[in-house]
Amino acid sequence: MFMIYITLSGIARHVMKDLLSNRIRTLEIRSPNNFFALIHVHPGDRIFVTEASTQDIVGGTTGLITNIKEIQLITHKVFQSIDHYYEEREVQAARTQLQLIAIGRVRKIESFELDSPLRLEVDEVRYCNAR
Repeated sequence: MFMIYITLSGIARHVMKDLLSNRIRTLEIRSPNNFFALIHVHPGDRIFVTEASTQDIVGGTTGLITNIKEIQLITHKVFQSIDHYYEEREVQAARTQLQLIAIGRVRKIESFELDSPLRLEVDEVRYCNAR
């Protein structure tokens, strides 16, 4: 059986391995596409997380189906100065705690629009049918 999930893509391999072995992990998301995806979900929702970049996702791409335990939107202030010139910037980020549910495999891309998060049709991979 498949489900449609909002997706976080391009997640580092060591983060994916850590989530797989420890079953829970907190991530700080700064990339615009993943930040935008997290704005559209709430604690208790399930999302698909993969190390593949958005452009490289095709049918058969693997990743992890996770449950969102917590989401926090944060702002980092960055100060920089050179001689008498001061600059202040703000950077938006999202911190989310994910809990592993299952391993998943992409069936197809459901929606990949500029104004909405990446949505994938994903099958849960059971050990008995993993190939």
